[in-house]
Amino acid sequence: MGFLKRFRILTDSSKRWKLYLLAGILAYFITINQFITLRPDHVFFVLFLFMFVLGGEKAKRFIIDWLPFIGFWILYDMMRGVADSWRGYVHIREVYDAEFLIFGRFFDNLIPAFWFQQFQYAYADHLFKIVIDVLVANLYSFHFFGPLILGWILWHTVGDRRMYYRFVWTLTLLNAMALITFFLYPAAAPWYVQRFGFDQPSGTMFGTAGSLINIDNMIKMKFFTNIWDNMNPNHFAAIPSLHGAYPIVISLFAFLKFRKYQTLFILYSVLTWWAAVYLNHHYIIDLLIAAIYVAAAYWINHKILMPKVFDPLLFKKPGANEKL
Repeated sequence: MGFLKRFRILTDSSKRWKLYLLAGILAYFITINQFITLRPDHVFFVLFLFMFVLGGEKAKRFIIDWLPFIGFWILYDMMRGVADSWRGYVHIREVYDAEFLIFGRFFDNLIPAFWFQQFQYAYADHLFKIVIDVLVANLYSFHFFGPLILGWILWHTVGDRRMYYRFVWTLTLLNAMALITFFLYPAAAPWYVQRFGFDQPSGTMFGTAGSLINIDNMIKMKFFTNIWDNMNPNHFAAIPSLHGAYPIVISLFAFLKFRKYQTLFILYSVLTWWAAVYLNHHYIIDLLIAAIYVAAAYWINHKILMPKVFDPLLFKKPGANEKL
């Protein structure tokens, strides 16, 4: 008994979650070692989680509520070790042909992404083109931070835990459907067709940053090149476009919560969609499919998860707002 008293984490049910967290951290390290190379960001991520072992109930709540973000980061990162070996046939021509058939007549017999490439070549040294490059690079990069920022605002700043759950689980369902699609239907982006044609991929991918390389040339650093060439776990995850889906989810829930700035949110989504095509990263078809995925994820969460799972378990009655 004296031994157990020293290790209350084993006997105190209120603190046992810390033991589970430690076990999860150990399992994460083992899995990373088996599938992909351990990187500094993995170590930072584990140290970040380990800090919560020292925390109390609010730390526990944070881990529980933010588990969808944590889980998606882990799963998406793990694609680095399995995507290439499991991928099989990459759909290249099918999406290109559909894009050309639908939109080619409006863009001088080019797909929209290639039309914007010609625009960039024609106005390479013009100031307004440089301004456009900076704008689209910032919009496109916000993809990595936007969900976390809105999630923190809902969860912490305004303390609306139920709205946070509506947001994060819509996002989680979207991510889950997207990950499954990436494996079942690997699809190439327009930058791949421009660089490699319609041949199946072989060897190391390069040039995956598309027109984000314009910013690299401007700042004389391979910033976006290194991120997209070396850190992207799957270069054939174009359908659905998460860069097209996230702005819709962010704008929708920001508007549902604050009920203002509707025009600004719509403009943000439209400009991000345009940036995805301008940068040669996505077909318009990728974006339209992404919108369908968002609608499906929202419907499932709104009609099933919230009323049948989260409201009964976490919120006393539907519509209740639990302050943090």
